[in-house]
Amino acid sequence: MRLAALLLTLVTAVPSGAETFIAEASGNWAGASRQGFYFLARLSRAEDKLRLSIWGGALDGVPAGTGEPEFDNPAIELSAFATREALEVVEGPDGSILQVVVEFADEDAEGRSVTQLQFIDNQYTVVGYYNLSRFYNPGGEPFTRECDVDLWNMVVVEDGVERQLQPVGFEALNASDWTWGAAYDRGFCSRTE
Repeated sequence: MRLAALLLTLVTAVPSGAETFIAEASGNWAGASRQGFYFLARLSRAEDKLRLSIWGGALDGVPAGTGEPEFDNPAIELSAFATREALEVVEGPDGSILQVVVEFADEDAEGRSVTQLQFIDNQYTVVGYYNLSRFYNPGGEPFTRECDVDLWNMVVVEDGVERQLQPVGFEALNASDWTWGAAYDRGFCSRTE
C-alpha cells in the first residue's frame, strides 16, 4: 500500500507538461572572427514538441543560460517519433548558423529535418530549412520526398526541381513563430499528397 501511495505522490508531483532537456550548443553569431554576440541555445522536449531557448547579447563570452531567455519558441519542431534531436553550430564565412536537427522514424517513413537560424539585425531569423522523408509504401515501391529551402536566396530544390520563391518581408522569417509545419504552410515546400 505504501508503494502505491508513493507512486501516486510521484506521478502527481511531476507536472504532465514537464520538459526534458535534450541538447545545448553555444557560439558566436559572427563565426570564427568572434566579433559578434555570443549565445547559448538549449533544446528541450515537452510532450511531442521541441522548445528552443536562446540566451544572447553577450560580447565577452557565452551567456550562463540563467534567467529569461532572449528567444523562446515552445514549438519549433516536433519530437514525436524522433530518434535523434540535436543542436549544431555551423561556422561559415558570413557567421554562425544554429541548426535544430531532428531525425525520425515511424511505421510510415523515416527521415531528417533541419531548421537553420541566424541572429540578423536584432532578429532570430530562419535562413534555411531541409526535410528528407523516405516513405516505406507497403505493397508498393518506397519513395522519397526532399525539400531544401535557401531563404537567403529564396530558392528551393524540391525532389530535384529548383524553383525561385517569391520574396517575403524580413519579419516573415522571424523564428519566433516558426513551427514544424511553417515551410509547408508558407508554400516553401509542397505537402505530400
